[in-house]
Amino acid sequence: MAEQIAKPEYAPAFSVSAEGKDITRALRECLTELTLTDNGGATAKADELKISLISAKLPLPSKGARLRVALGFNDRLVDKGFFVVCGVSSSGPPRRIEIYATAAPMNAQKHPGNVLSHKTRSWDDIRLADLVKTVAADNGLKPRVAAELADIHIGHLDQVAESDANLMSRLARMYNAISKPAGGYWLFLMQGELKTATGKSTGSITISPDELSTWSYSEGQRGSSTGAGEKKEKISVRYFDDADGRTKTTSVDHDGPALTSPYTQPGKSTADQQAKSRKTQAQRNEKKMTLTGPCRPRHIELTAESVVITSGFGSREDRSWLVESLVFSMTPSGLSFTFNLVVNIKAKGNKGKKDKTGPAYFG
Repeated sequence: MAEQIAKPEYAPAFSVSAEGKDITRALRECLTELTLTDNGGATAKADELKISLISAKLPLPSKGARLRVALGFNDRLVDKGFFVVCGVSSSGPPRRIEIYATAAPMNAQKHPGNVLSHKTRSWDDIRLADLVKTVAADNGLKPRVAAELADIHIGHLDQVAESDANLMSRLARMYNAISKPAGGYWLFLMQGELKTATGKSTGSITISPDELSTWSYSEGQRGSSTGAGEKKEKISVRYFDDADGRTKTTSVDHDGPALTSPYTQPGKSTADQQAKSRKTQAQRNEKKMTLTGPCRPRHIELTAESVVITSGFGSREDRSWLVESLVFSMTPSGLSFTFNLVVNIKAKGNKGKKDKTGPAYFG
């Protein structure tokens, strides 16, 4: 990473403002590490920020303080959104400060709600867009719902001793969507559509091994759709049939082990949607790849759900991927990235012809 600092075009830079006040200079003098984690909606986690400092005099920020962060090189910075301080700690000697923040409001003292607080309530005959609007407003956020999802009708939904974060993640899994508080918004988008709620592309790049410090690839993890066997198993979801008052089961075939949802759905259409969604999740996770390397300007533009195409790694490793989560880490040595990738099931050409003979390991 020393090369980054030596070349002017690759000099890492950042900016941080707290409640609208620029504190970049104060942090730069004592910064040991700034780590920003952008989690995709499928992970059901909010974006996270961690700032580590060494300072004898710098005061600890209050919980609930709003931070705005940008990362980049020289004077070309990319806005990474707003974060709310959810925890602080200090230790020493020397005095070391760690600041933790998330993209979702976690402190009800400064914000209208807390996404982790348990609530009990019911929803009847409501559009998905209106439900997201209500939950977002309860937590001091603005809703952003994909047009394809906005008009979905929900006949009945119970939230029993359940947080808003978990409720929205449960709905996202049901409709093959992503739910994510980020940048002052509660996003509810189509999974893998490669666009934000405003229609802006999440971007894509091609990466080769010579750009990286380390990389790893895996496939066929336990409980996922490996695609290696001949026998098809089923993903099953129970539902209540109003016509005869009985509990019935709907299912879809997939290549992994047999799976049954623990929840009974209020109708067949909802159960069908959930079964298809669980199959999609299994397909996304059947192969995974992790890439780590020194950051360049083209990397900093990427966000979770962006497309990464790997080239030059191997016949199985080279394919189109979606960024499930990514981490940018800045230290005095430079700026690095880690991309955690899952299969881009909508990409053409990703499904190759199976070679049942296996590789020629022994000549």
